This record gives sequence, structure tokens and C-alpha cells, in this order.
Amino acid sequence: MTPLISFLRRVPLFADLDDAALDFLARVSHAKRVAKDTRVFDQGDPGDAAYIVRAGAIAILLCTADGRELVINEMRAGDCFGELALLTGAPRSASAVASAASDLLVIPRDAFMAELERQPKLMRHLLETIAERLRSSSETERALAFLNAPARLARVLLQLDRASPAGYVTISQEELSQRIGAARQTTARILGQWRRKGWILTGRGRTVVLDRAALRRQAEPISANQE
Repeated sequence: MTPLISFLRRVPLFADLDDAALDFLARVSHAKRVAKDTRVFDQGDPGDAAYIVRAGAIAILLCTADGRELVINEMRAGDCFGELALLTGAPRSASAVASAASDLLVIPRDAFMAELERQPKLMRHLLETIAERLRSSSETERALAFLNAPARLARVLLQLDRASPAGYVTISQEELSQRIGAARQTTARILGQWRRKGWILTGRGRTVVLDRAALRRQAEPISANQE
């Protein structure tokens, strides 16, 4: 078994495929290395390939009506992205940008669709993946609709803090602003207030959460915050 086939077998989307299907995908795919901040594709581009993250991280961004970009998801090792445009034949509904130096596996559209027609299990996993993405997108939309900027920022910091083994969050204010749909000045002002209250420490692109309970209270819905 080649290293590439071994990797594909660990990708949840391809978990139930047989050896012949995995060998086919390995043969038609090619590797792509992207530096941090490189755009993999833009919203509105044609959907000509699906991508799998082998290492690194890819941010999925949605361009808003006023020109801002909102991070709606982040793909990590083993995640597939860009497959929705292959199914619909429509242009890309979002942009993909490397939030860290990343290694990708690129599967051309024709090969991906051919395998999809041959493998009912692949279709089932793909539908499950899309359903989970829709659920995540709905949560993001609810947060934007019903949570104010401090609540959204608190939720993002808590999520990143839980996922960080280093004990601190490494993310720029610009990236935080993209994740919560706020202006960078708004994010900087909120972080400054929390730093003065002793809830966080910031410096050199790092944020240390000192008072998780305070951030959890801040992350409650607007109605609860205003009571």
C-alpha cells in the first residue's frame, strides 16, 4: 500500500471505498503545496477540483455585501473541501485561503464525479459531510443574527483555546475579525477592554485566556447579556 493510498483510507469521506477505488483516486490526484495566506480559489471561480488537506489549515471565507470576508469554516488534515461546486456545477460559493502553510491533494472534477457515480458509499459520506457543513453554517448565521460582537469574539476565543495544546491562542486580530464578522478596530477595542479587566493577555500575535468563566458569560446570547 502506497503512502498516498494509506492517507486516503484515513480520510473520512473515503473510509468505505475499496482498494481499486482508492488506487484510482491516488493515480488521478496530484499534490499541491500552498504558502500561508495563499488563495486556493475565490468565490465565483468555476468548480474544477475537490481538495483534501494533508497538512496545515485552510480557511473557508464568504464575501459579504460590504466587501468584508467572514471565516465560516476551517479545514484541517483529512478534511475535504471544494466538493459542493462539483456537484452543483455552479461557481464556487466561498473562497479558500491557507491560514497556515498547507499540503493539499487535488482531485480533478471529472475523476471525482466518475468515482461518485461508481461508489454509492462515497455519495452517502458526501451527503453526510454536506449536511454537517450546512449545520455549521446555520450556527454561524445564528451567531451573527443573535449575538453581538463581544459574544461572538468570546465564543471564538474559547473554541480556539480549547483546541490549542500550547495553552495560548495564536491568531491575528485581522483573522479574529474575519471569524466574527466585525471590523478590526472593533475587535481591537473589545480585546483591549478584556485585557484591562484581566480576562486575557495579548502580545506578539498570541492571546492567553486567563478567565474562561468571564468569557463564557460574555458568550451568552444578547438577551441574557442585557438582563
